[in-house]
Amino acid sequence: MHKLLTFQGRVSPLVYALAAPVLLLSQNLMVALCYRWQGVALKTDGWFWLLPLRRLAEMPGLTATQAATVFALGFVIAWVLAALSFRRANWSGRDHRLSLFAIFPVLQIVIVTLLCIMPRRCGEQGGQRGDEVDLGEVLQGVLAGVAIIVVAVLISALTLGTYGWGLFVATPFVVGMTTGYIVNRRVPQTGRRTMAHVLAAGALGGLALLMFALEGFMCIVLVAPLGLGAAAIGGAFGRAIAMSRHDGSRPLMSVAILPALFALEASMPPATPIDTVESIDIAASPDVVWQAITSEAPIGLSPGLPGLAGLAYPVRSSLNGEGVGATRLGVFSTGTAVERVTEWKPGRVLAFTVLSQPPAMEEMSPYRHLHTPHLTGYVVTGDTRYLLSPLRNGGTRLTLQAQTVLRIDPIAYWEPIARIAFHLNLRRVLNSAKIEAEGPRFE
Repeated sequence: MHKLLTFQGRVSPLVYALAAPVLLLSQNLMVALCYRWQGVALKTDGWFWLLPLRRLAEMPGLTATQAATVFALGFVIAWVLAALSFRRANWSGRDHRLSLFAIFPVLQIVIVTLLCIMPRRCGEQGGQRGDEVDLGEVLQGVLAGVAIIVVAVLISALTLGTYGWGLFVATPFVVGMTTGYIVNRRVPQTGRRTMAHVLAAGALGGLALLMFALEGFMCIVLVAPLGLGAAAIGGAFGRAIAMSRHDGSRPLMSVAILPALFALEASMPPATPIDTVESIDIAASPDVVWQAITSEAPIGLSPGLPGLAGLAYPVRSSLNGEGVGATRLGVFSTGTAVERVTEWKPGRVLAFTVLSQPPAMEEMSPYRHLHTPHLTGYVVTGDTRYLLSPLRNGGTRLTLQAQTVLRIDPIAYWEPIARIAFHLNLRRVLNSAKIEAEGPRFE
């Protein structure tokens, strides 16, 4: 098994031409077996052959455990393919960097084809020069970083349902430290080159999460500043350990700490309450404003930043009945929230509590379905209250209060982002009520 995973040595064109297609098709075989076990008909069109894992993500009834298992096997296949591709490039004495892209769907077909037909460079005897060995170390470091990122998401998010310091800070730090150590352990790299390799590992890890339907584009973008910062610090530590020639097992064994940290966070989930209050003055009486906030008219204003980011934003609402106990349906961009009226004073107060709510966001992804637990249950809306206060000029001050619980860490990073989204959503609702109440409909 070690010979399959190593980047040292050479692979002849014949062996590579026989092994690489088998590795590529094994991904399709895994997906086909999953469909067969589930008793679901598999559509073997062009997308199935180009992006087999995309078809897996579309399979009805797919569980997180099944997705994690297939991914783990898929990553081992990708590593072996990258290692064989690098050793095939060694035989030709050229284009070693192509082997890194052998792990990416669609691209890997092109890379394998090019490597299969690549001739030996004139004057080369197929040996490994020093710079090629260095590149092999770089590839191993980057791939190790990618593997840590994806495995951490599988364990922390998909298995334990934990989003916290371990996933967003400790994991990037360990990725940076591991990558920084591996790329420097034999031939020292400059600090700038080390950081480039660390950032490449982080970027490729994010791409792997996206391609395997484990995370969406916007979540990766939101966490990137925090994750890349932690990875850069870890990379500096890893490089320092390699340069000082200390025991190399230390940065590598640090990976084993992550599952314990994930389990600890799962036993103590965060729950940070966030109260958002916004007000607006409306040139209409409280009775007219009451009609506006209880009408079923859609919110015609642009959702703004929350809409661009894929975050849930309100579309319209409707009431089934009147008074305390009535049901209110809040239609959001991601689904419908079921709410129960808890206070009903026409022209003065309308309050309700959320019984069930749709996902907090709709991820941007090339896949139809994502296995991302954070879409539900990590941003929980509680009580919401409209207060109508009459003004001396005959108008009304409409105040909207919303209580939300944020179940994600580090709170110092996520709370400001959440507050901005809550503020924009509430302002949009209030501005819509103002336009509705001051419009010709209620004159």
